[in-house]
Amino acid sequence: STLVVINNYHKTSVPYIRLDTEKNRLKLKLYIPRLEMTANYYLEGRIMLLPITGDGISHGNFTDIETVITLQFERYQDEVTGSVHQRVDDIYVDFEIGHAVVYLDNLFDGDETLSAAMNLFLNDNWSTVIAEIKPKLEETIARLVRDFTNTIFEVFPEDVLLPP
Repeated sequence: STLVVINNYHKTSVPYIRLDTEKNRLKLKLYIPRLEMTANYYLEGRIMLLPITGDGISHGNFTDIETVITLQFERYQDEVTGSVHQRVDDIYVDFEIGHAVVYLDNLFDGDETLSAAMNLFLNDNWSTVIAEIKPKLEETIARLVRDFTNTIFEVFPEDVLLPP
């Protein structure tokens, strides 16, 4: 099972938000000054051509995160209530991270020398590593935002979320 704990995101701001009700589109920009994340991880592969294996807990501190999310909605009528609801039809996520520090425990079956060297390498090359995994991260963020948003839209009809 996967466990992810995110802390210290409470100072997140939304410096830009635009809702276009005619085109059913929402675009927003989030700024997260600091985010701490702890998660289970499993790795077996390569990062920047270097082999890496591990299974354990990862810790990450990320700063100055700017995220742009664009949501395209479609309207539908609830067959039971007759209310008009919305659902996410398409989503686009892009983010940039100002700086990152990560630590992966139990790399290489607990070999402390190899683990220390790989963690140092990952932190010295964090921006290249993030660029390599960015598409998968954006896909994961998009799925989470889509699921969360659709849950809200299923519960609340359009006239409650956007009163006339």
